Amino acid sequence: MHAAFDHFQTPSDSKFDAIVIGAGIGGLTAAALLTHRGKRVLVLDQHTVSGGNATIFSRPGYEFDIGLHYIGGCHSDGLIPSILHAAGAEPVIFEEMDPNGFDTLLFPEFLFRIPKGIEVFRSRLIESFPKQRGGIDRYCLLLYSLQRIFRGLANPMKTLWNLFSSPLLLCWANRSFGEFLQSCTSDLCLQAVLAGQHANYALPPSRASLLIGAGIAEHYLEGAYYPQGSGQILSDRLSAAIEKAGGKIMLRSRVLRILVRKGRAVGVQFRNPYLGVQEVEGKNVISNADVKQTFLELIGEDNMPSKSLQRVRQWEMAPALFVAYLGVRKSVFGQNPISTNYWIHSSYDHELQYRQVARGEFPEAPTVFVSIASLKDSTNKRLAPEGIYNVQLLAVAPSQPESWGVKAEDGQNHRYRNQALYKERKEIFGRRLIELTRRAFPSLPENIVYKEFATPLTHSRYTLSTSGTGYGIAATPKQFLFGRPGTRTEISGLFLCGASCRTGHGIAGVMMSGLLAASAIIGPQLIHEVLGNRNKKIS
Repeated sequence: MHAAFDHFQTPSDSKFDAIVIGAGIGGLTAAALLTHRGKRVLVLDQHTVSGGNATIFSRPGYEFDIGLHYIGGCHSDGLIPSILHAAGAEPVIFEEMDPNGFDTLLFPEFLFRIPKGIEVFRSRLIESFPKQRGGIDRYCLLLYSLQRIFRGLANPMKTLWNLFSSPLLLCWANRSFGEFLQSCTSDLCLQAVLAGQHANYALPPSRASLLIGAGIAEHYLEGAYYPQGSGQILSDRLSAAIEKAGGKIMLRSRVLRILVRKGRAVGVQFRNPYLGVQEVEGKNVISNADVKQTFLELIGEDNMPSKSLQRVRQWEMAPALFVAYLGVRKSVFGQNPISTNYWIHSSYDHELQYRQVARGEFPEAPTVFVSIASLKDSTNKRLAPEGIYNVQLLAVAPSQPESWGVKAEDGQNHRYRNQALYKERKEIFGRRLIELTRRAFPSLPENIVYKEFATPLTHSRYTLSTSGTGYGIAATPKQFLFGRPGTRTEISGLFLCGASCRTGHGIAGVMMSGLLAASAIIGPQLIHEVLGNRNKKIS
């Protein structure tokens, strides 16, 4: 069982060096880095468990991971272990997924397994598409450019040098992933393969930033992993490090307002069941909350310039995901199954499902991402009963309450859960995903012994995310790099971390955002301290 971090019913101190809003991985990373360096830190979160999307929920005989399905950067001197070590957290053991194919892409009459390593990946692509060698080489050249930049992050001058020595990257940095793929090849099947992991950023190639599409691909090509003990173990290790160093985590504590005086953040107002409404002062405030809620609700329109408010309101959130949590008889997966994700594509067109979702419609044949936790976390007996595998199916889905037969106000106050139309539509879409998995596992639907569905409304209820997305602001070319909010804000003493920041979403992205938020308070030397030794080893 995971540790419980709900030890504090009161802040006890009247003032902190930093107050962190939201105990997601980004906020916990920032808090742990600060406390480990002697700062007094208070973390506030409205949920009953810390971790945000990196948490689990339990049912009799099962433990399901909320949002973590695989991560990169977990080799011994990778990004994730380096940050955990710098934060004073105990090490986490990561199980590597099958290096010969950590992602298995299933298309009509075509299968492609994505292996570890850019060169191995290149060779496999050329083997499958021998007439497309030139375009494949062009794509892999871009991957190598991104790899050099990611490995040089601790040294700003080296990063700039790597960027300016990559003309291909410079030329295409503000373009879409789809445009770049079209410049590499006219083969629609190859384009579909290269964009076959699109649910990792929930955008079609035509709308995704090149840097997010190719960047996430490169991230996993260095190895795909899963933490022993589920995503909750990352949250628990960071939470334990915070409390061990003297920091405080208060759960069931919803922040109502960031206190701003004379243009500076000076604390927060929060509410919890023990104290009611309370104010606490902080020299700095780090918001790991949903970025739109941070600016429009917590800061308040009276503390924001009108031009900035307009920009915030115009931010487009990433599409949300629907999840089916299943218990499936292990016989379905055959003898000696491998640790791989399955991407079940009904066609070579990734665009249609996103157009349907944008219109508030349920996609007729969405890409289904199949994650088999029992194969990734092979020693975890809490995942499912003996003879049963813990399986999750994910697909993009509409986030508008009306699409689920729910009034907008009921979606906000959580009265939707027992409404008949909501339950009916949830069941219909969940069964649609289950039926689509027959292409990979023909007998799966008949061998389900447990099932539960979660919608974007479910996700919003637990994480307070706008539109129920776990990916923050949509990673379009317009909303990537400097189109996303940075660590610092227009309000002195207020910093941001999380999925909507420039470092992007996912565990690696939000941990980097937490590192940048902590370094904004401590100083830029923290980045070199955390990443410098790592880069010396692998450069």
